[in-house]
Amino acid sequence: MSDNRAHLEEKYTWDLTTIFATDADWETEYESTVQDLKKASAYAGHLLDSAKNLLEATELYMSLMRRLEKIYVYASMKNDQDTRVAKYQEYQSKGMSLYSLLGETFAFYEPEFMAITDEQYKAFVSEVPALEQYGHYFDRLL
Repeated sequence: MSDNRAHLEEKYTWDLTTIFATDADWETEYESTVQDLKKASAYAGHLLDSAKNLLEATELYMSLMRRLEKIYVYASMKNDQDTRVAKYQEYQSKGMSLYSLLGETFAFYEPEFMAITDEQYKAFVSEVPALEQYGHYFDRLL
């Protein structure tokens, strides 16, 4: 049987406040991320309608990935502290479910992006230079 870790001095534990100050902050960010994922589905079928759409969808995808990573890491590490705590088992499960939801929501992205032509891509970058920062990512997709 494992020992209850509640007796450990704080200096020997992870400082997860650098990720989220409180569990309430985690829950707020989780709910916010779920809502933003719902909004992201509006780009399905419209990714290449304009350079602006491509930039907005790409920035949203990258932002949601970063947010999701924080959500999952916090939940996973909280659960690892003591796997007997049901609350953190639920957090970790919710974090894993968010990855599935992200994949489902952005399933349109790669297939739609693959339809871009060299000419269209160059025109988009010329029109919206901010797309250049994603050049490596786009090259990997193509």
